[in-house]
Amino acid sequence: MRKTIIYVVAIPLLLLIVTNPGLGEFKSYLHENRDNGPAGRDANFFIFSIYSNIGDHLDAPRNTHMIKFKYVGILGNFIPVGSENVF
Repeated sequence: MRKTIIYVVAIPLLLLIVTNPGLGEFKSYLHENRDNGPAGRDANFFIFSIYSNIGDHLDAPRNTHMIKFKYVGILGNFIPVGSENVF
């Protein structure tokens, strides 16, 4: 019984750690989506990471401002989780 509990916890945890995507994978993901703005890892929690990049947003003609987009990287995927105005 004790070994079963260890396996039930250890195997999914190990899977999350091994599939935590790196910064290179995030930049590749952005490049595939035609977004080449500055990118970086904000936090690494070993089982998932938080990434961000800065991009343009066009509100109206000639009204462009910068937005910081946030993503969670987990299980080899990137999930958009929000954005905030930079300026």
